[in-house]
Amino acid sequence: IKTGGTAATAFGTLTVGDKIDAIGSVTGRLGWTFGPGLIYAKGGWAWADQTLSATLVGPLATAVASQTNFHSGWTVGGGLEYMFAPNWSGKVEYMYVDLGTTTFGNGTLIAGGVGVGHTLHTIKGGINYHFNWGAPGPVMARFRAPTAGCRSISPTRHR
Repeated sequence: IKTGGTAATAFGTLTVGDKIDAIGSVTGRLGWTFGPGLIYAKGGWAWADQTLSATLVGPLATAVASQTNFHSGWTVGGGLEYMFAPNWSGKVEYMYVDLGTTTFGNGTLIAGGVGVGHTLHTIKGGINYHFNWGAPGPVMARFRAPTAGCRSISPTRHR
């Protein structure tokens, strides 16, 4: 995820870039089933690795600053999963991520730095294969032939 912009200032041209290099989450789900479908809510821990850069090009000098931070926060969301074939499902889910606020710069370009808040909204779709490891094997009926000397009992009586 990458954003940025350029603006003219009294000191020169300022270019700012914001890039999330990696993002991840560890979540749990709780939901309700309806036949082959599942509607669920999810929540847990989220993280991101972000780089913020700034370049100020003035008439007398150029100043460049870049800083990378690891952010940790929380996430909530929900979705729908549907089994469309044995062991196969498709899903669509929404996730909101809040990684808090971080101060970048710490006096490099701006005294005291710049506080940047980090929130993301994502929509994901996917196909899942369910391995069913550890599930019991197929159920098979067992038939045992009568042993010698035993008479079989018939459900109808003969007169």
